[in-house]
Amino acid sequence: MKKIQFNNIYFYFFCSQLIFLPIYFYHTPLISDTINTNKAIWMHLIGIFWSVVGYVTAYFASSLLMKKNEDRQYHFKNIFYVCSYLFIIVGSIVNILQVFLFVSPIEYMSIIFSSGFDTGIRNAYLLSSDEGGLPGIIKMFAYAPLSIYLMSLGLLSFTTLDEADTYKLKVLSVVALAAIVIKVFFSLDRLTILAVLAANIFLGFKKGYMKNIRYWILIVFFFFLADYLSTKRLEEIGIINFTLIYFKLGLVNFQLMLDTCYQHNYGFSTILAPLYFIFKFLNFPLPDFFEIHTAWEWNPAQYFTSYAFQDFGYFYFILFYIVGILLCLIDNQVKKNIYASAIYFIVLYGVL
Repeated sequence: MKKIQFNNIYFYFFCSQLIFLPIYFYHTPLISDTINTNKAIWMHLIGIFWSVVGYVTAYFASSLLMKKNEDRQYHFKNIFYVCSYLFIIVGSIVNILQVFLFVSPIEYMSIIFSSGFDTGIRNAYLLSSDEGGLPGIIKMFAYAPLSIYLMSLGLLSFTTLDEADTYKLKVLSVVALAAIVIKVFFSLDRLTILAVLAANIFLGFKKGYMKNIRYWILIVFFFFLADYLSTKRLEEIGIINFTLIYFKLGLVNFQLMLDTCYQHNYGFSTILAPLYFIFKFLNFPLPDFFEIHTAWEWNPAQYFTSYAFQDFGYFYFILFYIVGILLCLIDNQVKKNIYASAIYFIVLYGVL
């Protein structure tokens, strides 16, 4: 019998969830210690256990059906590149327009580059359609440049390509990366930067880029950019402390949700979340439970376990079981299925 080995993407997911164990003992004056998070950490560990069960289930099931891997070479038609660049352009326009609807270009530039940088300007980017901002279904395209970038990295890393497509995908990834910088410039979003860092650190170990100076220039640039934005947004709190606080808040807010959440969303916080934006855009009526209870709970939830509990209560562990299965299937298919290759780093971003 084959020995079980956690694949790369599940290993990252598993480790990212185990971080909450030392975080449980982390204390900061910014977060009150009056909230007992014992129940939250135990339920978190139960969720991890069920993700392992899901992984093992998929591992043994897929090993029985394993087929020999064919070294197939892929070729992409021009329409693929045209659509990819269109997504990048649309995403960049959405990021810029969301701010310029409320602040003139000159005023925004002066605020961003002034010594008295005020992150309150980000409020313009966050305004909902009810307050005059762009509809949520359109705002979803703001992440298109990041999606294209992560997709191109996956295709370059896991598929066999001819020289022409390799060059085109490298150019596409560079253009997408430039669009990501534009997104960060207007959204002041640190999580987008962390996605770029996570994917490139993964590739650094996988491809052996650690001795490549261009690799380190990219890593250092985005790290300091994330640290700068974090310092400005959280009163001199850098990216490392921000990450620790973010994890701790996730655990604390999960405990608060366990203590207070009595109405569930039945998928609208996780697997059905895009329907919320579609319903609002099309003016379809939302379920009463969603309208009443989601407004205050969505933001404090912070991370996957909270959202899973918000949706399904004490049956939240089923989503962890499904995640374990999906991550195993994606990694098993990454070198055989072009779709798995394309979404690999997008999924990695999601699980981290």
